[in-house]
Amino acid sequence: MIKLGHRNRLIVASWFLISVIASVTAWPGDAAELRVDPSDPSARTMVFEGKIEAGDFERVTKFIIDSGQITKIYLASPGGDLAEAVKIGLLVRHLKLATIVPSKQLTQSDRGAALARHGLKDNKDYLCTSACFFIFIAGIYRSADDHGSPILGIHSPTLIASAAAKLGAAQANTTIARARKVIADYFSAMDVPIKYTEEVDAVPRTKMRWIRNDEFQSDFAGFIPELRTLVKTKCGNGFNAVDRNTQKQEQCESEVRSDLAVAAFKAVVKAPSGESPPLMFHIAPQGQPN
Repeated sequence: MIKLGHRNRLIVASWFLISVIASVTAWPGDAAELRVDPSDPSARTMVFEGKIEAGDFERVTKFIIDSGQITKIYLASPGGDLAEAVKIGLLVRHLKLATIVPSKQLTQSDRGAALARHGLKDNKDYLCTSACFFIFIAGIYRSADDHGSPILGIHSPTLIASAAAKLGAAQANTTIARARKVIADYFSAMDVPIKYTEEVDAVPRTKMRWIRNDEFQSDFAGFIPELRTLVKTKCGNGFNAVDRNTQKQEQCESEVRSDLAVAAFKAVVKAPSGESPPLMFHIAPQGQPN
């Protein structure tokens, strides 16, 4: 069993969100596909492509355990189930994985090459928006493809129609208020500036607030704040995506990311010799909180 400390209350809250909150950007279609990124010769990058749906947390967990060496996740998703995204995000942070999102390309040819490079099957998935944002921010090192301008967007979640129909106005307002608190706590735990909590709440679900590249570089790119001192000690002053200045330093940072992920994986997956690793990621409660 993973012990997440103060984040346990976020997990319980996310389970509550499952029945009442949805992030509605994603269009109908097949469930997300998980695969090893063909652009990574080390086979340590997992591609998550498509709509986020209930059950994806278990699928992602199984994929990571079966692989035994995932250190990065390439996210190509229009969004989907917010509660599922929060659970996956908590898993990503606990396993100290890096996250990558698609970047803007100058031409359609460049975009096609990027799709092919990562083995993406649907051009519509070449972005990370809505609930996908919640997984992205969980990475301990966050970047855009080829260090370009990200295709990263946010907007407010909404009540699932079936749940909204059963709730009175007062209950609906209470539910929305609880969801806002969960989002604020989650963003805080993931080292996201408070302004994005406010903006997620302010942007209508039918609109999209795109993250500008200057915002991405200042607020998201590179190592999360709590790891920067460690990386600076090991690799020197240019410890994030903006300040990187030498190939040697980039290699050092890559090794730090990999070492952190490998150590985190070993800490939570333990199995006797010759046996398959047991599933130790049962971090969601079995029922809704009162």
